[in-house]
Amino acid sequence: MAKKRGFGILEIMISAAILSIVLFSLFSVFAAANKLNLLSSDKIRANFLAEEGLEAVRYLRDDGWTRNIAPLNSATDYYVSFNTSTLQWSIGATNPGQIDGVFGRVITAGAVYRDSNDDITASGGTLDPDTLKITSTVTWSASNTLSVETYLTDLFAN
Repeated sequence: MAKKRGFGILEIMISAAILSIVLFSLFSVFAAANKLNLLSSDKIRANFLAEEGLEAVRYLRDDGWTRNIAPLNSATDYYVSFNTSTLQWSIGATNPGQIDGVFGRVITAGAVYRDSNDDITASGGTLDPDTLKITSTVTWSASNTLSVETYLTDLFAN
């Protein structure tokens, strides 16, 4: 019976190669999952901040359309901020800086036009002075942007 020499070394080399490939694959999957988790977390936070921007503008609408919302110009960037002393929201053209050192939030107001059926139209029609399209845009990490929008109407005629 002939002995097979070196066969154990070949098995060890193949096992080490397979083990290395498996460990590298697991590490790559873990790294990708971690990156996606961070990206997802930032996107969730950005969505909450964008919604908070809309809620702040709704609060200002309820507090006084004529004073807070009607003066907003189309295609102008506005910023909402919360005053912790007075516990009031305000909107203005002065940028208060980044939120949590990461996120920037901009509020824009757009004119709304209605057709003969009183439906909102993308172009043309009659200007509705008592309705504005409000967009809240949050940016982060240099290239990520998330926008949410709504229509606000002077519900309370205030």
